[in-house]
Amino acid sequence: MEDKLRISYVANQLGVSPHYLRMLEWEGRTPKVNYDRVGRFYTESDIKLLRAMGVGTHPQKLRRVEDLLEGHSE
Repeated sequence: MEDKLRISYVANQLGVSPHYLRMLEWEGRTPKVNYDRVGRFYTESDIKLLRAMGVGTHPQKLRRVEDLLEGHSE
């Protein structure tokens, strides 16, 4: 099982704010985030997916997760 990574750590790794990650989740632009008793958590796989989507690099050009999973690009 992958380690549980908290939102502040993930945001720091991606160069964005925790609020930005929450906003993407609320808008349905990212896959559903996992929760435990403490709060949100991510995995290394989630970080890789967020990077592949463009989080932290080109926010106006985020790729759709569906396109990534199907092997398409914009």
